[in-house]
Amino acid sequence: MGLGWLLVPAVAGYFLQRVLYLFRFHALRETGQHVVYRSTLTGIVLVFLAQLILHFASRCVPRLETYLRELFGFEFAPVAILSFILALAAWPILNLFTDLNSAIIRAAEQNGDLKGAFLTKAIATFKTVEVSLNTGKVYIGKVMRSGIGIGSHYDLLITPLFSGYRNRETNELKITHFYYSDINNTIIETKKKDDKVKKKDWHELGIGISLSDVISVRFFDPTLYRESSSD
Repeated sequence: MGLGWLLVPAVAGYFLQRVLYLFRFHALRETGQHVVYRSTLTGIVLVFLAQLILHFASRCVPRLETYLRELFGFEFAPVAILSFILALAAWPILNLFTDLNSAIIRAAEQNGDLKGAFLTKAIATFKTVEVSLNTGKVYIGKVMRSGIGIGSHYDLLITPLFSGYRNRETNELKITHFYYSDINNTIIETKKKDDKVKKKDWHELGIGISLSDVISVRFFDPTLYRESSSD
């Protein structure tokens, strides 16, 4: 029964791997022995810190460690418990020093997911992007959400302003549908029905797309499109 305390630091390490922005988006892309290795390594660091704290605490309260060992009936119990308490206390504080979007982008780039890194930048800046699909279909609009933080296979949600296709022979972009006026009309109608609604939630107007269907993403500049179309 007492040997179960040995698993506590590993569980605490796994907890930190899942909640700390610094590690989370790497851990979500890994499985099997890599997760165990990361969790164990983090647990070892927590044990070292816990033992260090207990060592100095025992100088102020000489019988502290002895009392805790007698209380829990296992020599390693005080260190195990303190390591888990450290994990619970550390994650909200450490996350204050790490930017969420920067952590996602860094993990995506290190794992070769450049499209995911680009989409995260697009969400953070709310810039208009062009998303080209393997069917030749093109959506131009605002990326509202991406599942990049969940795992290596995910979808994205884009609210289109325009859509069209790329000519398979020339790769020239042709815009065929304009949604911008429809979005504005929807917002106006919503205001008429409910005066409390200030702005229509763009998420409700979005289209879900699997990243596996996306060939490329880039920021869309209407000026460049007009210039290329007039050539």
